[in-house]
Amino acid sequence: MLILMIPCVAFSFGHFEVPRSLVRQRGLPVQLMDQGEYSVELSKPLGIVIEEREDNIGVKVASLIEGGNAELSSAIFPGDVLLSVQGIDLSAADFDTAMDVLIEAPAGRELALRFSDGLGTMDIAKNLLKSMETKDLYFVDDVVRLAVRKIRTIGYAQLGDLLKVEIVIGAGVRDNGLTCAVRFFALFSTDTVTTYSVNVSATGRRSEDGKIKIVSLSCAKDEGWGQTVDLIRELNE
Repeated sequence: MLILMIPCVAFSFGHFEVPRSLVRQRGLPVQLMDQGEYSVELSKPLGIVIEEREDNIGVKVASLIEGGNAELSSAIFPGDVLLSVQGIDLSAADFDTAMDVLIEAPAGRELALRFSDGLGTMDIAKNLLKSMETKDLYFVDDVVRLAVRKIRTIGYAQLGDLLKVEIVIGAGVRDNGLTCAVRFFALFSTDTVTTYSVNVSATGRRSEDGKIKIVSLSCAKDEGWGQTVDLIRELNE
């Protein structure tokens, strides 16, 4: 059952002492960290197209080159923020500085890259935060962040650029902790100037190896859009 509660509080998981484990995706090591940060090791050519962020602070992934090392890693998504390369801080770098660092980075060996999904901490309904166990809150956090990345990948043409998650208003974990349904409001823009709010519903399912897959994902514009865009629909759900 989806729990809907409106009062909000900071959705910060940095205070919870739940370890993030080292996982492997297609043989490449990816270290997951709190608040949407992760690191990955890739060799050049990386296959990443970058651009400046909307606030002109830092750079983000605009797209991935098909068949490139970044796409093959299955770790990096459009919209992810480039934080550092080989320990060089790029969190506030402009485009030219970031490009210089990437160009000068050595070829022929794996580079240590650090990224973030750019969402930071998220707000969640206060009573929802109090009613769920810590492990379930982490599940909620993971599903929301993965849903955002899926929207940025497959929903850009229909919805525009997802800028931030405004608040998580509903969540429920079922099937002995293997399935998590979430509902949240996200802010979008199609022209980097005007914004609009979208009501997002997503369901994530955890497999035996711990990986999470989004099995349903739909978006409806707030304030009377009158249309729901189903980006992922699971049959017989």
